[in-house]
Order: sequence, then structure tokens, then C-alpha cells
Amino acid sequence: MIKEVRDKDYLDRLKELNLWTLEERQNRVNLIELLKMYKRFTSVHFESLFTLDCNNKGTRGYLAKMSKPRCRKDVRKYFFTSGN
Repeated sequence: MIKEVRDKDYLDRLKELNLWTLEERQNRVNLIELLKMYKRFTSVHFESLFTLDCNNKGTRGYLAKMSKPRCRKDVRKYFFTSGN
């Protein structure tokens, strides 16, 4: 561990070392994996986990907007893949 930041708390260490929080790193990894699935760089099929929004009205011309299905339970609502 770096001696200068040993006695500081987590957020101060991150700020001084110019690092991202754990949550930000997890979100980044999730988005990278999602892009790999969409571009077919992995063996996991994008369509098996996600659905694209067919409504062009609210997408401002973006072709790859995902739609999130409604969930009744919190377990499914906060899960990364809200698949079919």
C-alpha cells in the first residue's frame, strides 16, 4: 500500500490517487460487456438477454436503444440483465 494514503479513508484515497469507486468500475465493466454482446464479440447472444426499443419516437434516431421491461419485484428490477 502507498504510505502517504495509508491513514486516510476510502474516498480520500480514491480522490488523491485519482481512481474510480468500486461502483463506477462495476458499471464500466457492465457497459463494456454489453457492447461486446451487442457487437457479437462474445458467444452470448444479445437478443437472449435484452430487447431493443422498437419505438423510434423517443430515441432521437438511435438504433440501439434498449427497452427495460416492467418488473414487479425489486430482485429483478435491479439485476443487470432484465431478460425475457
